[in-house]
Amino acid sequence: METRLELGTRQARTLVMTSQLRQAIGFLSLGNQQLSDHVAALASANPHLELVPSPHVLPARNWLDQFCAAPPAGAVRAAPPQGGDSAAPGAEVEHAAAPTPGLVEHVMAQLGFLVRDRADRPLAEAFVAALEPSGWLGATVAEIAVSYGTTLDHAERVLAQLQQAEPAGLFARSLAECLRLQALDQGLLSADFACLLENLPMLARGDLAALAARCAVTPDRLAEMLRALRAMNPKPGASLGDVPQPITEPDLIVRREGGRWTVELNRSTLPAIDLREAAEGGNDDLLRDARFLLRAVARRNATTLRIAREVLARQEAFLALGPAHLVPLTNAEVAERTGLHPSTISRVTVGLLVATPRATLRFRDFFSAALLAHGQGAPVATQRVLYEMRALIAAEDRARPLSDGDIAAHFQAAGVVLARRTVAKYRAALGIAGSAKRRKR
Repeated sequence: METRLELGTRQARTLVMTSQLRQAIGFLSLGNQQLSDHVAALASANPHLELVPSPHVLPARNWLDQFCAAPPAGAVRAAPPQGGDSAAPGAEVEHAAAPTPGLVEHVMAQLGFLVRDRADRPLAEAFVAALEPSGWLGATVAEIAVSYGTTLDHAERVLAQLQQAEPAGLFARSLAECLRLQALDQGLLSADFACLLENLPMLARGDLAALAARCAVTPDRLAEMLRALRAMNPKPGASLGDVPQPITEPDLIVRREGGRWTVELNRSTLPAIDLREAAEGGNDDLLRDARFLLRAVARRNATTLRIAREVLARQEAFLALGPAHLVPLTNAEVAERTGLHPSTISRVTVGLLVATPRATLRFRDFFSAALLAHGQGAPVATQRVLYEMRALIAAEDRARPLSDGDIAAHFQAAGVVLARRTVAKYRAALGIAGSAKRRKR
């Protein structure tokens, strides 16, 4: 039996996932401000990159400024009394902005689990009364201790129990403490993250190089911590009442101009960087990295606009007339029309905010799966059905609320294929009780 061994060559093309390529792909899933923070961290370690202040940037460099320089939203206080000695102890608590009913009810529902000793409940309720709509305390612990007639140590112990409330960050006395409670809740409170929280004024000034040195971290680690920090909520109580949410700059701006819809990137939140070919302390490798970074950012911006224009072209009626006119749209459809991969569409749309004349929306709000229609009717967007279902229940006769079968019959008559069990699933997703519970209410 003869065995033959042959040696040959062949050509093959494969895509190597280099660190630079991974970085460029990662840029697609970042919002403008996240990208700006990441680029600033990289620029602090590369002398060939220079950050250029944008003429569109507001005086506040980032979202931290509004909290470092001012009290939390809703902290409207009366003018302090003249002649400090005449003020009654604890009077500041009475002048603090009242928390919203939703916030109070939410915290009071947890009080039995947070404060086990019933003797401490009245003191805990004094802390609840001092909450501001933002979820921060509107008075110092010493003021509350004096007004209740207890020791400072006792008040601190009760406050520590209350700070275990959900959502994390309630009962904070400062921005750093609010974010620290959230970092602890998420398992992020490492030594370097704690150092970051202790130096928030440096972050507000945009002094990232000094901040990285102070925390003894690399630019990449600093960018990672900043992404986690930006995902936290500086006003955790605002989501529990009718108080405006913390302002977040949109990534895209949509306008109606000359009878057509236009979309552009929000330049005030985009990183503006220049390339310095010759720089002290630079070298060929750093220059090559700087050039790649500029190309990656430009490609990310171009890809974002390309996708946004295609999506908005499909959803013009939604932009003009509202949710009832949303048409079905999926990542796969946009990918087919733009020539991009569906995963690219998903990365770009996952976290972006779009400012429209009607409201600021998530980019994902422009997408929706389809529900079949009877006969030759066009498919209907699931989000449109959810919107109509919410409006239908809001307008029902309270004495005779609509059953899931009634709602299904309404949509069936409108030509939408919708089963009763599907209505029940959508109703639960909207947080709406069944007809029996709505009748009791």
